[in-house]
Amino acid sequence: MLRKLLITFIVMAIAGIVALTINILDAQTVEEEKTKGVAEISTKPSIVALATAMKNFRASLSNELLADASFPLGHKESYSWTNVPPGRDEDRGGIRFGELSINQLTRFYEVLSVFLSDNGYTKVSLITKDPEKHLNDIEETPKQKHPSFWASNPYHIALFGNPETDGSWGFQLDGHHLALNFLVHGDAVSIVPALIGTAPAIIDGTVVLEDERGKAFALLNSLDENQKRKAIQKDRRGLRVGAGRSTDPFLNHDYSEFVGIGLKASEMNDTQTENLRKLIKTYVYNLETEFADIWMTDIDAGLDDTYFVWIGGTTPNDPIYYRVFNPAVWIEFNNESGLDHIHTIIRSPNGNDYGIFALNRDSKTLLEHYSAADHHKVIHGLFDHHSRKNKEMY
Repeated sequence: MLRKLLITFIVMAIAGIVALTINILDAQTVEEEKTKGVAEISTKPSIVALATAMKNFRASLSNELLADASFPLGHKESYSWTNVPPGRDEDRGGIRFGELSINQLTRFYEVLSVFLSDNGYTKVSLITKDPEKHLNDIEETPKQKHPSFWASNPYHIALFGNPETDGSWGFQLDGHHLALNFLVHGDAVSIVPALIGTAPAIIDGTVVLEDERGKAFALLNSLDENQKRKAIQKDRRGLRVGAGRSTDPFLNHDYSEFVGIGLKASEMNDTQTENLRKLIKTYVYNLETEFADIWMTDIDAGLDDTYFVWIGGTTPNDPIYYRVFNPAVWIEFNNESGLDHIHTIIRSPNGNDYGIFALNRDSKTLLEHYSAADHHKVIHGLFDHHSRKNKEMY
């Protein structure tokens, strides 16, 4: 009995010493971990314009709304999005459009206008400002047993980081047929992943995703028969790396399974390659031109290694699926049910989804930090455990 008490005392003493050592040696290190990777505030005019618009939106919010909308960079809320409209009592994180005044919504659309190109802003505006008619149509169908299920104003805004104090910050717009994930990091701006969908296909007389479909047919129709045999696959339509039911299931996705499938751009002639570039630009240039140009440069660098896949019919009246897989961009288009319901998604398959603060970029828990860092090897040796990924952050 005395021996057991002595062993217990020794173990507790060692644990106390280790804890004290961590506190003494790592008080500064822990603080540094919190801000690791955050960029300096940019003085570039275009970035200043983005920050100014976001500051104006933040300033329009009450303290309560701002607190509800705000999350740290890298928070799991970054990956919590879906294209399904939220239920009336569903908490999707952040703040709902329906909680905002006209002035506050105006300030938010000003944020979107500086991040997006004119074409991108038009698409997002049409999708977000005209959801109620479609949802009301759903409610009126005989199959809808819960006519009050869908929430009014089915879009949520989440803010990450703070442009007042840091050069790294972003926001997410999440809701019915739309999920955009913006990140500003120093002088760089990204918009991935971005899901843009629409039902109906025509809103207020505008075909919302007209170029996304039309330019794909232009590319397909420019191919010869041998090329079409490579591009056209016999498979089911549907997004392969799309949205989850509540969180993004493809954060760390291995895209190698898609290498070698479809028609490779290196097998296209100059006209066909330019048609491919025009299709890619339809998606990339939803982002404001200055930032899209930078992304397109990365895409062009690997253009020969791009694969084009088509599934479905080959006439304008057919529902279709296609994808473009490039080292710097992943694009999918799918007619979900007929021609009047479309989902598209654009991602960065080289690990840049959500930017440098994504979970797949670096250790995100102190346990992983202590297990991996050289200056903790002696401490790590005192424990008999193995580090594992902590999926629940903050």
